[in-house]
Amino acid sequence: MDDALEQVALFAGLNAVALADLRGIARPFAIARGETLFRQGDPPTGLFVVERGLLEIATRMPGDEAAYVSRIAPGEVVGEFAMLDDGPRSATVTAVEDSAGLLVPAPSFAAMLLEGRACAVAAVDRLRGLVASRTRATLERLARTSLAEPWELRTAATPYAAEPATLEFETFRALGAFATLSDGEGAELLAAGTCLAAARGSSLVSAGEAPEHALLVLRGAVRAAFARGDRHEQVTIHGPGEWAGLVATIDSREHPLALSAAEESLLFRVPAQTFACWRSEPGLVSQAVLGAVDRQLVRDQRRANRHLGRAIALERFNGSARAA
Repeated sequence: MDDALEQVALFAGLNAVALADLRGIARPFAIARGETLFRQGDPPTGLFVVERGLLEIATRMPGDEAAYVSRIAPGEVVGEFAMLDDGPRSATVTAVEDSAGLLVPAPSFAAMLLEGRACAVAAVDRLRGLVASRTRATLERLARTSLAEPWELRTAATPYAAEPATLEFETFRALGAFATLSDGEGAELLAAGTCLAAARGSSLVSAGEAPEHALLVLRGAVRAAFARGDRHEQVTIHGPGEWAGLVATIDSREHPLALSAAEESLLFRVPAQTFACWRSEPGLVSQAVLGAVDRQLVRDQRRANRHLGRAIALERFNGSARAA
């Protein structure tokens, strides 16, 4: 069982000391075919590393039906949200085959992260990439299968109309995540990006664009949506304190969704290279940024799953109506 961590892509390349640290807090788990590993709404216990067997992830849809999301095979992990956010489980995981592996408890992992242990710092950034990739996969599935009701479609955004703006660090302190930063740290944060004012309806990023910047919403709201012909199907709204375009910023691939200002907005734009430095060079500013980023990555995946559940329910309803 000790080899389970080494076989997981998430931990590949960690040195012997880092792997030993993780093994020191891990404990074995085993469930039989048909048993439930955890249910949607359960408290987050930790991250499960699958060594053998097969697990299935499902989320509840309107009407309390279950929608299949994905399967987890040996060498993969499930329950990763618990390491980034302390919210309840967002899906139910069941064993398709007899399965076993290791559980890395969330509280023990969090303690190692606070201590700045190399294994935890490296693993949590890989977890960000894993969550981003799963959100992207969900969005790609939505793009293929989603059937929106006409009333859900919005008018497409207008050409980019954001203009430079000025602000004081107090605007950031009001968001909460940055409240503990000193004036000097606030100045460091301000120097890392530029402030923009965007009129309602302004196009900020087109789907398919390379991720050159991350956008923090300071005031107003940013809509993330699919293009449906000449209209947009909204997937989520990012309000003050949230980052727009995180999936692309984290995995360095093209933006899966178009971003536009849902109302008059004040935004903080940070170059992707600076964001990458925050992830690799921990400091008080990066800790403030990444703490909020981790929680939001989980929220964005949950939003995508809910949207997928609604889309599947609508497809089933329409299919039943046509059959009748």
